[in-house]
Amino acid sequence: MNRWLKIAVGLLVGILLVVYIGGSWFFANVIVGFNQRTLAEDQARRGYTYTRYDLPEPELFHIERDDGIRLEGWFFDNELAGDCGMVLLHGHTSTRYGSLHFTPLFWDKGCDLVVYDARHHGNSDGDYGTYGYHEKGDAVAMVEWLMARTDLEMNDIGLMGVSYGAATALQAGPLLPDIAFVAADSPYQDLKTIVTEQGEAQYGGWVQLFVPTAFAFSEVMADYEADEVSPMMAAAETTAPIFLSHSIQDEFTKSAHSEAIFSQIGHERAVLHLNDWGASHGRDLLVQPELYEANFEEFLEMYVPDFGVGG
Repeated sequence: MNRWLKIAVGLLVGILLVVYIGGSWFFANVIVGFNQRTLAEDQARRGYTYTRYDLPEPELFHIERDDGIRLEGWFFDNELAGDCGMVLLHGHTSTRYGSLHFTPLFWDKGCDLVVYDARHHGNSDGDYGTYGYHEKGDAVAMVEWLMARTDLEMNDIGLMGVSYGAATALQAGPLLPDIAFVAADSPYQDLKTIVTEQGEAQYGGWVQLFVPTAFAFSEVMADYEADEVSPMMAAAETTAPIFLSHSIQDEFTKSAHSEAIFSQIGHERAVLHLNDWGASHGRDLLVQPELYEANFEEFLEMYVPDFGVGG
């Protein structure tokens, strides 16, 4: 190989290396530094606020996490005093507005409600989202805040989320052994599976060349372990009753994710509803509210019969 050919090969290798590192860095930012909406932007997009669900003026609150992240949310104090409480978690790039459509399931039961913006979402702090790795601790902190605010016991409080929030709720389950129940609507089974699926769907199969290094970069950026983001593994360690619901027509997160999670639950106090209602991702409750509520009420009657309306 002559000198000029060696130089050309070296330049080509260098260019390919720069492209690979740059591409991996780009996709690392897509994974953990994704664009999100402010609370005002999300409200404007939706065109409604909490009054749509006949909720009273909420108490605005915030909590400071040990890592310096400030989380902001609303507390709805229920005059019915049902001796129950709920912490509701929204989906990816959404805000607390994305949790409001679950509130009718619990408001008439007399439950006090907490809805909040996840870190790196809405009005909460955070440069990165970690799909439940850090967020599960945030959910625990919200449960503890609700207990202190209301004097409720942990076994009077439920945790429910949709999509990203569902995955977070499931991952918080093992940290809350006395929680009344965990409800997850349209969760992903683990981070690497959903990122791989979405990467291929949005960019094509070639994106897999960048995935391993992108995850490595993202772990450094956001201080987390991608392999540990697994609602499926967390479900195996959760002792509380678990409600899973997923649309068969969900093209964003396939219902197979919920099936995989359900298969790992280590107790019998769990249900999985695979709904054939034609709903897109996380929208079963909006498409068939009466059927969804019936499924959920049956779950409560079976496994948490004293939840709500005074216990």
